[in-house]
Order: sequence, then C-alpha cells, then structure tokens
Amino acid sequence: MVIGMNRAKTAPCQEACPAGVDVPRYIRHIQHGRFGEALAVVRERIPFPLVCGYACFHPCEAKCGRKQFDAPVAIRMLKRVAAERGRDERAAPVPLAASGKKAAIIGSGPCGLTAAWYLALQGHDVTVFEALGQSGGMLRFGIPAYRLPDDVVDEDIRLIEQAGVKIRTGTRVESAEALLDQGFEAVLIASGAWRAAKMGIPGEETAQVLDGLEFLRKVNAGAAPKLGDRVVVVGGGNTAIDAARVSRRLGAEVVQLYRRTQAEMPASAEEIADALAEGVTIEYLRAPVRIDPGAVTCIRMALGPADASGRPRPVAVTGSEYSIPADTVIVAIGQEADVPAASVAREGRGTVVVHGETLATSTRGIFAGGDAVAGPASIIDAIGQGRRASIAIDRFLGGSGAIDRYPGDAMRSEPAQEMPRGTARNPFRTIPLRQRLAGFDLVEQAYDTATAKHEAARCVSCDLREFDVEVNPAACKDCGYCQEVCALDVFARSDQFNAGGYLPAVAARAQSCIGCLRCLYVCPDFAITITDRQVQ
Repeated sequence: MVIGMNRAKTAPCQEACPAGVDVPRYIRHIQHGRFGEALAVVRERIPFPLVCGYACFHPCEAKCGRKQFDAPVAIRMLKRVAAERGRDERAAPVPLAASGKKAAIIGSGPCGLTAAWYLALQGHDVTVFEALGQSGGMLRFGIPAYRLPDDVVDEDIRLIEQAGVKIRTGTRVESAEALLDQGFEAVLIASGAWRAAKMGIPGEETAQVLDGLEFLRKVNAGAAPKLGDRVVVVGGGNTAIDAARVSRRLGAEVVQLYRRTQAEMPASAEEIADALAEGVTIEYLRAPVRIDPGAVTCIRMALGPADASGRPRPVAVTGSEYSIPADTVIVAIGQEADVPAASVAREGRGTVVVHGETLATSTRGIFAGGDAVAGPASIIDAIGQGRRASIAIDRFLGGSGAIDRYPGDAMRSEPAQEMPRGTARNPFRTIPLRQRLAGFDLVEQAYDTATAKHEAARCVSCDLREFDVEVNPAACKDCGYCQEVCALDVFARSDQFNAGGYLPAVAARAQSCIGCLRCLYVCPDFAITITDRQVQ
C-alpha cells in the first residue's frame, strides 16, 4: 500500500549524509524492484550516483537505525545497485532558460563538477578548468581502479556534460582573479589538496621516498614507478591504505606504519580489512624517524592525552628505535591545498577562509569549496560542498538558489514489515585473492536483484516512525547506560543537577529514536519512557 505523507522527520542516515540523500525512500523503491525510481531519488541530491555507489565513505551507515538491532543496512551498495540497474530508465533534467551569466570552476573533482552541474541546470554558462589531462580529479587519479574504475567515473561525468557543462582539461589556472577579468562573473576554487604534507625527518627528500597521492596518480595514469621488493607506507588514511594495496598489486611486500592504534585509524574499516587480507602488514604505534638507503628507522609510540583532533596524542617511547628494510617509502600523512588565488585569505595548510554557508572568500566573486576549504575529505563531503557552493553562486548571479532539479516521487511507501531482528547483513561478493593481486580488477561485486531486495527489506523506515522519548530527571542516577547502547545519539547528559546530586540523562535528540527499546532494557532506574507515534 502507498500513501501520501508529509515529511515529519529526517532519518538518521539522511541526516548523516553531507549531501542529504533521502536514503530510506530510495531503499524502499529497491525493496519493490523499482530501480529507476530509486536512482531518481539519489539524483535529487547528487550527480555522482555510480561513483558514490562504488567508493563513498558512507557516513550514513554509521547512523543507520538497523545498527540498534544487528548491523547497518548496506546503503552504499544499494546505491550502486540503483545506479547500475536504473540507468536505462533515467531522464536528464532540463536546464532552465539561459541566464546570460558565466561561471568558472577551477578543478574537476567531485566538488567542482557537482557545483558545475547544478549551476548549468540553473541556466548559467559554466566552464570547468582542469590542470590534468582528464577530468575527475581525485576520483580518477586518487582512487585505484580496483575500487573505482575509470568507466564508472566517465559515465557520471558524461551526464554532467550533457547538462551543458564545458570541461577544459590540460588547462592550469594560475589566477582565479584573472578569470574574473576574462568575463566570468563568479569563480569557484575547487582545486583540491594535492600538495603532500611533509614528515620533517632526515632522508625524506631522497629518491626512494614517494608522495602517496602522486604515486597513485602515476599508477592510475599507467606510469607506475618501480618499487623494488620491499615497500614501507607511512600513514593511516585511505590514501595510505590504497598505496599499500596498490604496492601489493605491483609485487612488493608491504609494511604500513601508523602512529596510533587501529581504533584511531581514519581509513575505513572495510579498506583496512581488505588490505590485511591482501597481505599488507600494519604496524601500529610506530613512526619513522629517519630514512636511509634501503632502510627506515622507526620508533615505538604510546598514546597520551587527546590532541586537537580529539584522538589520543602519540608520544615517542624513548630508546625504542629499530630498523626495517625498505626499497621504497611511500608517505601519505596528509595533503595541503594549492590554491591559485593571491587575494583570498588563507589559514593552516593553505586552505581558503570562507564565509559560512555561502563559501564566499574575502575577494568578491570568488568562492571556494571542497578540499581547498576543508582539507582532505571524502567524496560525499566534497559533493555536499559543491551543492552549497552552487546555491550561493546561483544567488550571487541573480538566481533563486533552488538547485534541485529532480522533484522525486510525491508518494511515500508505508513502512514495510522489515526483516526480524538478528537478520544478518548480506555480504558482498569479492573476486578471489589471487585474482586481486594479479592486477587491478574490480574487487567488490554488486548484489544481484534478489539480494538487493532482501537487503533493502532490512531497512526499518526510520523516517516514517516517530517516538516520544522522556527521561524522568528525578529518577535518573546518571549511569550512562542509555548513551552507551544508543548509537543514534538520542541521549545526552543534562547540565543541571537533580535533587539526588546527579546530572540526569536528557532526550536531546528524540527525533532520532527508532523504538529499539534497548535503553529501556538497560536502565536500572526505570527512568525512561518511550511512546510509539507512527507518522500518518
């Protein structure tokens, strides 16, 4: 049964998505085999459904309500299924009438192309300038083909070009200000963060030391450098993991050094698991202190108090140095922005200072987004920044800022009878390990139709369920159990003491409750009341 509904709440998964993709709605379409409709819902908010289906960091899954029962729904994989099976049913949106305004985008990564797509649909004349020989930025040159093949990137970019976006590759922009002088009314700096951060240790400038992103760029361009038999990778992010896995495919034995523990490692858990399965050795609480020909001297680390990132600060253990052999050292400890604009204000690591939601720089007509503002981040973060930039630039050029061109379906499915609690997440199929290490074949295989429908049925339709959550402040003794068992951040601690001298829990985010009742089961004070109030 399908009923018309007004949106009463935003599901935690959608709230966690930087682009605001309506996850529950497209998953309900998949459950019923409506892949074209599912793809249309995804395209309401992003122009990269295929790319995100293959390589998104999926922060949505971290807030999936199903986690309260067993494991999150495979949201990213279901997006890939929608993009692949619904592609023949898609219809390109029609741009608005020509505005007569010209906008320039510096950089053809996910932020720049997202902004270009929406601005073109608003009727503006948009030109994207890309320094490299092909468009896509980090999508093409920073992510290996075993995770994100070029043809996937090409397909999403083709639709962006069909909207009227002009992409000029092999064209480096040295000055954003000069583009304003050339007749562009607005310029978006989305040039990314390609300049490698340095470790500041002896031997770092020798020929055996490679920058992680530059290494991946060369490999993706078909010009892989010779590594030798033993490679040491330094860093704990996805770039470091990708460099390690690529090195294994090029025949090297790989040791990866990370100065904290796996719990603090910024790389995704899936990528870490794949790296270990492929034979990468990860040494935690280790850092290099010197690089010599054929060897790296390391030091053991211990975790100290939290630093500015909120993670424990790694502290060197005096006298714990040791040496490991290395023909090549690949460093991937972070990147810095390289911004082609002399007049805009900057801050740490070269990132651009922008004004709040508008992403306007200190120079009128110049905007900035993506890694150029936030530093290295995920694909979906960059897409979210591109959306914000396009809204601001459209308004700057005299438009309404109403950028969404896919209205989606007005009808909303009733909550289905979801799979029982304890229903396992459907595993992904992968190619055999021997085939992985023999080349760059795509590792992860998509769900078939039946599996996709089954996985979609695990969704608990958080957006169509509402619960009133109350905590009796007089009864609560601040044990914190409710916060421990709730992955959706419903509960917080009050800043007011109760009569018993406790800081009681409060339902700070009751709108995120999905009615799992785990908090009731663990509350020793019987202080929590939850009332089901299904959206009608």
